[in-house]
Amino acid sequence: GVQRRTFARLDTLDEPSGDDPRFTMPAHMDPRLRKPGKKTVALGLGLTFVGCVLLGCYLLWYFGFMPIPDDEERGTSLALLVLGCITLAPGLYVTTILAAVWRGVPGFTYEMIPSFED
Repeated sequence: GVQRRTFARLDTLDEPSGDDPRFTMPAHMDPRLRKPGKKTVALGLGLTFVGCVLLGCYLLWYFGFMPIPDDEERGTSLALLVLGCITLAPGLYVTTILAAVWRGVPGFTYEMIPSFED
């Protein structure tokens, strides 16, 4: 017949504790704890601001509060929409991660933000 095997849980003394000093990284070298530079923060906030302004202008045109000359209407309104989305997306990405790390949300680290420092 078929022989059944029973598995027993290891004792807690046999499990690795994770406190081995050989494998811990000093805090000053840990990339997850390294704060982003001023250029990275400025670029993230700047892209968010520019994207909001461009999409705001597009919405003002769309609802008729901001007139655009007829001969330039298609190109200008499309440019506002496309450039607004292109600048808002990475700006919100960086700003969201910065806010989440600052608030201490688990799973978010500064390592997730690309650095633009020289």
